[in-house]
Amino acid sequence: MIKLIATDLDNTLLDHITGEVPESTAHLFHLAAQKGVLTAVATGRCFPSALAAAKKIGARTPVICYNGSLIKWGDTGEVIARSYIEVETIRQVAAFCRKEGLYLQCYDYDDVVICEKDCEGLRVDPDVKVVGFREIGDYLTFGGLHPTPKMLIVEQEDKVAARLLELAETFPNLDFCQSQPWLIEVLPKNAGKGKAVETLAGLMRIDRQEVMALGDNTNDLPMIRWAGLGVVVSNGVEAAKQEADYVCAGQRWQGVEEALNKFVL
Repeated sequence: MIKLIATDLDNTLLDHITGEVPESTAHLFHLAAQKGVLTAVATGRCFPSALAAAKKIGARTPVICYNGSLIKWGDTGEVIARSYIEVETIRQVAAFCRKEGLYLQCYDYDDVVICEKDCEGLRVDPDVKVVGFREIGDYLTFGGLHPTPKMLIVEQEDKVAARLLELAETFPNLDFCQSQPWLIEVLPKNAGKGKAVETLAGLMRIDRQEVMALGDNTNDLPMIRWAGLGVVVSNGVEAAKQEADYVCAGQRWQGVEEALNKFVL
């Protein structure tokens, strides 16, 4: 019996046209809640950017954000767990990105996006539309830099796979994953979605076999692997499908509805 659902947002739960949770999907989550099932949002987005979706599917929905480095209760904003990338490491990654001509962003304590200057790279991140951004000039010399829960690198789609390998070799003290064809997520070591879902399940005294994880991309793989039931929507990448326990016939929210009806309701 499923007692905890962890679902990704972009390209999984959200309608890719409206950017919102469809009413029919939200209704199924509320039916699941009536059966005592807890649902958590697990996303690369920052907390304010993920909150609207979380509230629509459940009043107390926990929010796993920044791909796992921060977990908060959706109703109160209370922190369940968090981890950061330290300032010195941020500067090292920034120096690497400057050398390679790559856009890099991170986040301040108030979830605002931090970047060196306004540029096209900012436009690919939905967080910016919600929390805005702050220009700091230079990662290497800016005196007000804080530890960050996540960094984001923009790379050409055909170069992402090779760049992920290079980054992992260069910075073994960090974790790297892909959330979109052109986005590389930089995380604190051992702070991915899988660890976050494990932490939340432990807090709620829920066994991993009672957890269903829904996703579409390689940043979802840690929770898909950890959960007793790992589900990938049909628009998911092949690497995720190969490790899923179930691959939906439907895309995005339609696949989510399929999984809810089949395994929960």
